[in-house]
Amino acid sequence: MAGIFQIVFDHQDQAGALPDSITHSEVLYNFVKPPIHGWALRKLRRHLPGLDAEDLRATYTAMARWSTFWLSARRAPGETLPHYQHGNDSGWDNATTFDPHRLVQSADLAAFLILQLRELTDLATTLGLAEEAGRWTETADQLRAAMLDTLWAGDRFAARRPGTSTTWTSDSLLNLMAVALGDDLPPAVSAALADRIRTHLTAYGPATQHPRSPLYEPDGYWRGPIWAPSTLLIEDGLRRAGHIQLADDISQRFRALCERSGFAENFDALTGAGLRDRAYTWTASVYLILAADHTQRTAAHRAGAMSAPQP
Repeated sequence: MAGIFQIVFDHQDQAGALPDSITHSEVLYNFVKPPIHGWALRKLRRHLPGLDAEDLRATYTAMARWSTFWLSARRAPGETLPHYQHGNDSGWDNATTFDPHRLVQSADLAAFLILQLRELTDLATTLGLAEEAGRWTETADQLRAAMLDTLWAGDRFAARRPGTSTTWTSDSLLNLMAVALGDDLPPAVSAALADRIRTHLTAYGPATQHPRSPLYEPDGYWRGPIWAPSTLLIEDGLRRAGHIQLADDISQRFRALCERSGFAENFDALTGAGLRDRAYTWTASVYLILAADHTQRTAAHRAGAMSAPQP
């Protein structure tokens, strides 16, 4: 577990923040990345059962510091929701959500942090830290309420400038990424997000900017192309929210895209052509995850069919 998950936390700074990037020659702290680690840890723990208490405690401590960074350094005075200081902090560097303002409260950030706090609750409970588990749950519930009350715009989430009443929407897929919360969203909200995600689908998967948007760019980084990480998060959230057919469809389209165009950093949403770096590990990793999950579901379905009573 430590070798898989802990590496990035070896570079955690005194404030609890994680670096923007780590390479053989440098570690950059000019930006951060979103608190996606709770979502990732939840998936890892399903495949790595029986982790010892010492390993869990080290992971819990590091992830608690990372969460506290977002709840302190990235919350403006009097605000419940945290904010990004720059599009680079979100991983969606130039998404159109960040066009109006640099400091942005967005539902994807809130959703990822809620998922992380839910995972911290589970870890704290496992470690016998009942009081801390209660605090994480309370904070997660507060964030969820603020996200829905402040940012929900009826068919997608809006973005907001901290400390103001200024909100805006865009045709970026980023405004739909809170679907990663899955069944932690109200059913009406997840259904509206699912409907809107369908409008972003091309033959190859979900475009990061709506293809009919005047700001769509075929090779515009996060302003149009299909990316592996956003695809996996959407597929997983939709599946946990009960939108199984749409999740299956997205999985199938992305797997077919990789089988046709390889494992590029991203893909032209309308032609399926690989863009930028043509051999990217996260694209290959997402393909393998989706393919393995599809294979397991298919095997389970066949086993169920074989064991069902015959007429």
